[in-house]
Order: sequence, then C-alpha cells, then structure tokens
Amino acid sequence: MKNYYDQYWRKRGRARGEPIRSIIPSFLRPFSQYGAITHQIPPGSKILDLGCGDGNVSQLFLEIGEVTGVDVSQGALKEAARRGVKTKLHDLNNLPLPFKDKSFDVVVLTDTLEHLLDPLGGLKECRRILTGKGRVIVTVPNFARLENRLKMLRGDPVDILQWEKYGDGLEHFHWFTKGKIEYFLSKANFKKIKFVPTGLPFGFIFDKLGFPGLAKMLTVVGEKH
Repeated sequence: MKNYYDQYWRKRGRARGEPIRSIIPSFLRPFSQYGAITHQIPPGSKILDLGCGDGNVSQLFLEIGEVTGVDVSQGALKEAARRGVKTKLHDLNNLPLPFKDKSFDVVVLTDTLEHLLDPLGGLKECRRILTGKGRVIVTVPNFARLENRLKMLRGDPVDILQWEKYGDGLEHFHWFTKGKIEYFLSKANFKKIKFVPTGLPFGFIFDKLGFPGLAKMLTVVGEKH
C-alpha cells in the first residue's frame, strides 16, 4: 500500500497546481472545490487532514489554524512538511487512528473516504477524536453526477465495474452519492449534516437549483453534537 501511494503521489505531484486558482474572484472562492472546505473551518481551529498527501491542499488550512496531516506515503509527507504541515505517517485503513479522544476541532477528508476499506469505521474514529463542538468535513467525487447519469442512460458502459469510463480512479474502493455519504455520516452518529455548494460553475448552479446530487463533487459537513 505504501509503495502504491508513494508512486501515486510522485506521479500526481508533477501535475499539481494552485489548489484555488488566483484568477477566481474572492466572492466565488467559497464555492470552489477547496474553498468550500476552508470556509467551513472556524478560525483558530486545531485541524487534522486525513489523507493529506503532499500538503498541496493542507497548506490552505495553515491560514486558519494549526494543521496536522496524515498519510501512508512517506514521500508525500516530506513534501507536506516542507509546506509547513505537521505530519504523521499512518495507514488510514489501520484503525483506531493514533490520536487521543477529543484531540481536534476539525477533521478534514478531502478525496480520501473513497480510498478507505472501512469508511464507516473511519468516520466513527473521526467523531471519537473530535472535541465536543467539533466537525468533520468530507469531500468525495459524486458517482451520481450528471455526466455519469447521462452515460448510464446511453448504456455506456452497462457494466459499472468499468471504472475508468466514469472518471473514477482504480484506487477507489467505494463510490459515493449524496444519499450514501449522508447515510454514512448518520450511521457514524454525526448531527446537523449539511451539504455545501462545491464546484464552479456547475456545482454552484446545481445547488442553487436544488439539485446538489448532480454536482461533480460533494462537500458535506457533520457536527459531533
């Protein structure tokens, strides 16, 4: 697993750019893929970024609070540390997580939950290590996005195990929809679950039209109490 993700991050790191493009006007940033996350983190929070990779996104959180990043790839963590993120080497499939109860105010999983063998167990661990007023913020690719629904209507492909035709990586163990991620958070006993408009322009448009389940990405927030 470590070797796989070391190779994954070496390949991905070469193609990584700004997590939030500088050309996006400030009033639209809360609706960008990663701006949707940062605007849900209270200032001064103690933040845990699970599956932080090379810290390209984690560095955004440094402007908000103290950040610890966890990943299975030692190579990726070296880059995250260079960006100023505190790091912890750990395979997220090994539960429990190596943190004490009530250690963090916010736990972030950005494009991470779909990689876990036991996403429900992982979410329960997130709740354990959150403070009383803590929150989890999860971003996952939406398998039921409009593009995929149209492909299914055309019968291309009929076999949903042909992952690559849906744009979801072969390293994903789970596919999430709006209903499925909401169900998982509820089963993990999170409260006040809400979806945040994510993605420009279509994610924002779909949300305002009342169809967030059609967006490419889903960002959902759940509170411990």
